[in-house]
Amino acid sequence: MSRAPSQRDFLRAVKEHPNALALKCHAYRNLTEVAAKLAHWADWTTMTTRPTEQRIADELDLALSTVKRWIRWLREHGFLGVVEEGTKNRYRRGNRCGLDEDGLGNRAAVWVLCVPAPETDEHDTRTDKTTTEPPSCTSRRGVHEGPTHARETRSSRRRKDRISTTGEPAATPGTKRHARRQAFETAQKLHDTNPLLERLSPWYIRHLTRVFVAAGWSADDVRHALNHQPDGMAWTYTWTSRDQIRNVPGWVRFRLAAWLDEHGRPVPGKSQRLGAAAAQLRTEQEAMRGRFEALNARRVGGPIELPQRMSRAEALAPPPVVDRAASSGPSAAYRAARAAMEAKRLKEEAELLRRLGA
Repeated sequence: MSRAPSQRDFLRAVKEHPNALALKCHAYRNLTEVAAKLAHWADWTTMTTRPTEQRIADELDLALSTVKRWIRWLREHGFLGVVEEGTKNRYRRGNRCGLDEDGLGNRAAVWVLCVPAPETDEHDTRTDKTTTEPPSCTSRRGVHEGPTHARETRSSRRRKDRISTTGEPAATPGTKRHARRQAFETAQKLHDTNPLLERLSPWYIRHLTRVFVAAGWSADDVRHALNHQPDGMAWTYTWTSRDQIRNVPGWVRFRLAAWLDEHGRPVPGKSQRLGAAAAQLRTEQEAMRGRFEALNARRVGGPIELPQRMSRAEALAPPPVVDRAASSGPSAAYRAARAAMEAKRLKEEAELLRRLGA
């Protein structure tokens, strides 16, 4: 076994161990909770942890014997390495059964989080791990020179990602490359925003959601489908926490399968349903507006000509500047109107005098 790189790798190795997966549900839950407490108290640099068994039992509300049992299980399966055994002053060596006080008091056990080495089949001797056999026995070079040795270290050259996440020129819309890139970007968003999907690679998430992304789903639609059923009800968990889900790909397939019709095609997602409802509402509003305009036209005897609305630029524009120097006096229209009013006044006075004289 070797020191665990991080607490997350330690917990993942515990949860995915074949002997752990063979346990019953309550035993698996107790094991993962004890391992999580040990990882919670671990030092980030040395991966050493020293919470007492009684403290773990009190925080998890478990019996002390249960905690001891699963710590022993972790030690037997190579997940815990003993750095220091827990001792009391009375039973510690060198202090004469507690007669001499060394000032250390009761010492808690110190463990280091480990990841067990992969098991190898000792009976399988068909392949030597340090040599590479020649491709054919008829090769003279392979017969005389013997098997070639494999490289001790990997080559520095790596295989490029199938889809690079760096800023490359965008693909042409409508092509398969563009569709694959959009599907990968959606999977990357799901991987970064969902703690449970962090256990899967973005390429695996793209594989699980490819039919839904091809149908026009967004990352928010997939996230909504993983948490809600098509009728709007929220999914329920049979575990105490979704972090205890063992088979994440199967969990994703099961929940997304509820959003497929009888022909295996995805039903409209949340955003598509909202978009269709908004389009239907706009259509109904346009139809209602047309009926109101027809009713008003019949009432007033013709269609109503509404004034054209001003644009935002026209409404915010300052009023035009009038050149006052160019106008020396009243305009001709103003003089004509004043003359007509004076003639009308004189005519009314003459008519009044005529009536009074008569």
